[in-house]
Amino acid sequence: MRYVRIALALPPERRHPMHQFVVESDEHGASRQLSWSVSVDGTISTVFRVEGDPDPYVDALDAVDSVRSYHVATAERGFYLYVREALPERDLELATALDRDGLLVVPPITYREDGRAEFSLAGEPAAVQDAVDAVPEPIDVDVLEIGRYRGQPFDRGGGLTDRQREAVRVAVECGYYESPREGTVEDVAAALSCSPGTAAEHLRKAESVVMDAVAGDRPDVPM
Repeated sequence: MRYVRIALALPPERRHPMHQFVVESDEHGASRQLSWSVSVDGTISTVFRVEGDPDPYVDALDAVDSVRSYHVATAERGFYLYVREALPERDLELATALDRDGLLVVPPITYREDGRAEFSLAGEPAAVQDAVDAVPEPIDVDVLEIGRYRGQPFDRGGGLTDRQREAVRVAVECGYYESPREGTVEDVAAALSCSPGTAAEHLRKAESVVMDAVAGDRPDVPM
C-alpha cells in the first residue's frame, strides 16, 4: 500500500466560505476536518478542530446557506465544531475525483490560512495516481510526500499554526536544533522578517504543541 500527502491550492471561488473566512481572518488559524460521513440525501456531517475564537467564526457560519445545523464545544487554543451541511457542488466534484476503489482519504484534512487544503491518500499506487490526476482544474496539486504506508501519523505537528510551522521549518534548516546548535534565534528571525523575541515565541509555542501531542495531553474530541 502506498500513501501520498498532497496540498491542493484552492482558488477563492473553490474554497468553502468558512475556509475563506480562515484565509481572511487575522485571529483564526487552520481548521482540521477530523471525521465526516455523507448520507444518501447529500448531507455531510463533519467534526472540525478550529484554531481561534468561536464567536466570530459562528457568526460567519450562520451566514452559510448550505449549513443545516451545528454544535460548538470549546477547547484549549480553539474549539471543536460538529456541523451538518448540504454537500456543496464544488465539494462534490472534488469528492468524486477522490472516490476510487480501494483508496482512502486519511484524516485530518487541514484547511490552511494560505488557502491550501492538505491531506493524505492511502491505497494501491494506481488508485492514488488516478485520484491525483483527476483533481479538477483550476486546482493545483502539490505532492508533499510519497512512500509506503506504514500507519504513521500523517499530520505531524498538526496543532501548529502556519506561522509556527514556518518558524520550525526555518529553525531546522538553519541548524537551530542541531547538537551542537549551529543556528540562532536571530537567524530564524531574519528568515521570518520578524524580531528575535517574536521568533522565539513562535518556536516556544510550537514546541509546546508538539510536546503536548507526544505526551498524549491533547484534548479528545467531545462526543
